[in-house]
Amino acid sequence: MKTFTRMIGRYVLATAAVVLLVVGLLLGAVVYLGLHYGAATDSRVRIGTLAEALTPTADGLQLDPARTPADWLQGYAWAMALDDDGSVIWQHDLPQNLNKHYTASEIASFSRWYLDDWPVFCWTADYGLFVAAVPRGSVWKYNIYNNEQLMNAMAAGMLPALALLLGVAAACCLLFSWRGARRLQTIAAGLETVADGGTIRLSTDGFAGELADTVNRTSEQLRRRNEIIARRDDARTSWIAGVSHDVRTPLALILGWAEQLEQDTALPAAARQKACGIRTQSEKLRALIEDLNLTSKLQYGAQPLRCQPTQAGPLLRRLAAEFCDSPLAARCTVALEIAPDADKAILDADAALLARAVENLLHNAACHNPGPVQVQLSAVRTGKTLRITIADDGAGYPPAVLHALQTGEAGENTPHILGLHVVEQIIRAHGGTVAFARNAPRGAKAVLVLPVTEDPAAR
Repeated sequence: MKTFTRMIGRYVLATAAVVLLVVGLLLGAVVYLGLHYGAATDSRVRIGTLAEALTPTADGLQLDPARTPADWLQGYAWAMALDDDGSVIWQHDLPQNLNKHYTASEIASFSRWYLDDWPVFCWTADYGLFVAAVPRGSVWKYNIYNNEQLMNAMAAGMLPALALLLGVAAACCLLFSWRGARRLQTIAAGLETVADGGTIRLSTDGFAGELADTVNRTSEQLRRRNEIIARRDDARTSWIAGVSHDVRTPLALILGWAEQLEQDTALPAAARQKACGIRTQSEKLRALIEDLNLTSKLQYGAQPLRCQPTQAGPLLRRLAAEFCDSPLAARCTVALEIAPDADKAILDADAALLARAVENLLHNAACHNPGPVQVQLSAVRTGKTLRITIADDGAGYPPAVLHALQTGEAGENTPHILGLHVVEQIIRAHGGTVAFARNAPRGAKAVLVLPVTEDPAAR
């Protein structure tokens, strides 16, 4: 909810900033244009100064010799002086068709507007009327008239009216924003409920009705989908548990009979060897069933974690000793190396599940390598984490297995990795991480990182 409110606030602030930016740019453009074209206008000599520079002499009217006529008339196309009768008594660059006598009506007309489309400016002097023209199309020259009382009233009421309009606009914006924000906050609260797994039914009236209807339909679809997934998961878990239970009894009989046949000296050696093979494959099948049942429970939360403070050193030494006492030890040797600080590290863990993860890795090292293999089981502590490494010098993980473990994407030809997947689930259930890689210079390596607690009464 706070995030959504902050989003609305940022939107309002961004809108205000954009409005201010646009107003600033417009004002800047007006100032720039005024300075630019105002400077161009001011570059011309003012008409009054130019008229005063034209003085009577013995030879007639002449511009002040302090500057050349071209400098005086810079910015103007031509200039002329008329006497009181309207006759041209001086001119500079005056077009031939304009060198004539002007009547009073013609003078009144061009003094207010244009002379033959030339924008002209006039100035009265002792010698008569001074007229100067700027280039055609360079100046607009129109007179605007209005009632003085109306102009005064508009000038006096402009600022109050503008303030009133801005106030009304701001009030309307605030009202609509407040109503919209309340509606959107309701939708945001509904989205949070959906994200938490709940169901909602929002009102679909108002400007956000379409959005509310979409949220309602999304909530209903998620509810139905969650029900389907829950039923499917329950059915899958029950099926796996049932199959596991049904298989255990005949599998136990097979293991028992195979072991009896393997130890029966009255049978030929070839028969006892076959019985040994039956027992070995049956043990693999039993381990596979146990892994399948465990991974199903871990995936759907059906396997409770019975976490207790567990000292890492004794647990790892016990697991290494049990593995060395098992038949698998004939195919490999285990070297145990535990740092002093790691030996005393306290884990808040389910010891049985954690032992299962380590046993799976040791079992992999022994069973998935063709010849004798050296296994290194080590533990070091780094800050508040315990790093357990199980590495061997065997064949290493196949590339397809590493790809599936590191990316979670299994292809059609990916080998069986259920045991390693169980390891991942167990460690993640304890809040840790697992990394599988190739050992240097050869072999496989698995690194388990688990959080360490200093409080024996944790959890």
